[in-house]
Amino acid sequence: MGLIEWSSTGNPRKIIFADESDGKRVQDIWEYKDPQYPKYPTEKNSDMLDLIIRASSNSESVVLDCFCGSGTTLNSAHLRGRRWIGIDQSEHAIKATTEKLETIKDNLFTDSPEYEFINLDAPITYPEHGKTENEEKAAPCVAEQL
Repeated sequence: MGLIEWSSTGNPRKIIFADESDGKRVQDIWEYKDPQYPKYPTEKNSDMLDLIIRASSNSESVVLDCFCGSGTTLNSAHLRGRRWIGIDQSEHAIKATTEKLETIKDNLFTDSPEYEFINLDAPITYPEHGKTENEEKAAPCVAEQL
C-alpha cells in the first residue's frame, strides 16, 4: 500500500518499504565489459549472459547457441538450470567450449554437465526414404546436454 509523505517543497511522495517492493526493473542500457583476457576472441561477459538467460527462459527450458565459441552461454545456461545445445564449426571453439564446460564441478546446487558431441560431417541417412544427405554442412559439430 505505502504511505504519502510531503517534501519540503510541498510535493507528495509515496513511501515504499523494501519488503513491499518487487525490486528494481532491468534498465534499457547495460554496462557489461567483455573479459579482459578472453580464451576465445568473441567471448562474452558471463554476468550479462546470466541476466539474458534468466530473463528470457524458464528453468528446464532449452537454450540454443548456434555459434557457441567459448561455451560461456552453455556454461551460464547449465548453471541456471537450463538444458542447452551448442553448435560450432571451429575446432578451436569446440576445444574452448569443452574446457569451459569442464570447469563446472558438482556441488550442492549444480551437477557437472553430461553432454555428447555429434559430428555432422558424416552423411545422414534417412531410412524411411532410403536417401543420404551429402550436402556440405555449415556446422560440423553439435554439443548436446544429455
